[in-house]
Amino acid sequence: MKIIKSLFLLLITCCIFAACSSGNDASDASNQDAPVVENVVTSAAAPEHTFVTFETQSHGKFVVETYPEHAPETVRHFLELVDGGFYNGFTIEQIRHSEALVTSESSPALRSDSAAALATTVSGEFTKNGRSNALKLEKYTLALNHIPTQYDSGSAQFMIMLTSSHDFDGEYAGFGKVVQGTEVIDKIAGSEVDRKGTPVSPIVMKKVYINE
Repeated sequence: MKIIKSLFLLLITCCIFAACSSGNDASDASNQDAPVVENVVTSAAAPEHTFVTFETQSHGKFVVETYPEHAPETVRHFLELVDGGFYNGFTIEQIRHSEALVTSESSPALRSDSAAALATTVSGEFTKNGRSNALKLEKYTLALNHIPTQYDSGSAQFMIMLTSSHDFDGEYAGFGKVVQGTEVIDKIAGSEVDRKGTPVSPIVMKKVYINE
């Protein structure tokens, strides 16, 4: 009988020891340093906004900020033209007092080889052409012009909105906005025009360049 009791006590002791040992192992595991997880970037950095200065011959200068997050191809094309000096000598071809200023399509000052670069067109980045563009055509917004029935015909000619023309939203690629010198735009908009809306006195953008 004593032998049975001794074996029983020995068995209980072994169980208690095993439980304690298991608890200590768990405690040690919980005290180990957790693995380091590096931060993961889930979205690309916002595209850079570029500023472009337009110096007019007789009305002062204004500055445009581009928005590549809305129309990346249009902005890239526009900046390539600016960087190549293609806009130097462009004019305001038409003033639609209730809508927009419309630039010319080229400049007489351009050499034939430079003018050929203006033949490059851009796919229209607006909803009517199946492209996403959330930039609303508010006052002072720039939009690339195109032939009404040819959505991918936009090249160098652009418009500067004189009102918040939401009727044009989704039909033209907004890509920038005048952020300095809006008074210059207002002054140009008040210029005398003929029956076709052409300024009586030429309004020339003598120098257009990317800000450093």
